[in-house]
Amino acid sequence: MKGIIRKSDTLNIVATQLYTSVVQPYKIVNKAKSKGLKVEYGDQSIDVFNVHSRIRISKGHAIYLQDVIGNFDYFSEAVEACEAGLIDYSKPNLHQVKGFDLHPIRFPSLAEPTATTEQYLGFANLSEGSVALDLGAYSGLTSIMFRELCGTNGRVIAVDADDGNIAAIRENFEMYRERTGRKIELLEGAVWTHGNGISFSSEGNMGSSAVEIVGNRVGAANLVPSFTLSDIADRFSLDRIDFIKCDIEGGEGVIFTDGAFFVRFKPRIIVEVHPVGGKMTTDAVQRALSPHGYRFRLIEQAGDSLPLMECWTD
Repeated sequence: MKGIIRKSDTLNIVATQLYTSVVQPYKIVNKAKSKGLKVEYGDQSIDVFNVHSRIRISKGHAIYLQDVIGNFDYFSEAVEACEAGLIDYSKPNLHQVKGFDLHPIRFPSLAEPTATTEQYLGFANLSEGSVALDLGAYSGLTSIMFRELCGTNGRVIAVDADDGNIAAIRENFEMYRERTGRKIELLEGAVWTHGNGISFSSEGNMGSSAVEIVGNRVGAANLVPSFTLSDIADRFSLDRIDFIKCDIEGGEGVIFTDGAFFVRFKPRIIVEVHPVGGKMTTDAVQRALSPHGYRFRLIEQAGDSLPLMECWTD
């Protein structure tokens, strides 16, 4: 039955709706109780809260409830709450991010705490003149923090294909440019194995990805432009790439097969690996990068059960 559901977008959507409306609430309430939290279901949103903080997410993003409950402090302490203690992730909102003081950040939904970006930066070795690619830029906050370290002559190229994310990225990059005079370049589309365009599932949150990877689970699939790593380097006339952050919800299992790119560049890479088809993409990343002299290390990711994979050459 699971195999049939996975192969049918219609059944996939129906099964997801049934799970989120009937099965999940029962499980969620019990899990929240075990963590000292409570859950309230509204018409369009869901609140998770304790005596100190309240997080609100959209019902359309109920798939993230497990993460919010399991990492409640991580998401509730990422941004400043309003006076009533509410942190509203149920729609695109401006938030004051703790640890980032330049300007507020528009998040499409859940916040990106700086704790994870600090892990990226601890590995990236960015400095004046560095060039970085942010694959799966989401709100663009990571791109902005990368750009701060790349200095006057550095460059950051952010890549994202979700329309909701792109709207937030544009606003955040413009606020950053107004305050610093520095530009961050945005490529609207998906990094992939070819440049022919792909069907992309946009959810306005952190899990948007190729339909080939995640299915049509949110019912908002569109054809978007696609680019190989080599395409991106050529499009922006890059003669160096020092660092790649890759968080593309399973696409990491295929994009690093662009061997021509790694003949030209040997960037440090940090990847959030994901389960695809019942297997983590760790092995696929290693198979693609090992012939180019890469070494690997898995580290625990702050606030997330999915590990980060550090990839580098000597």
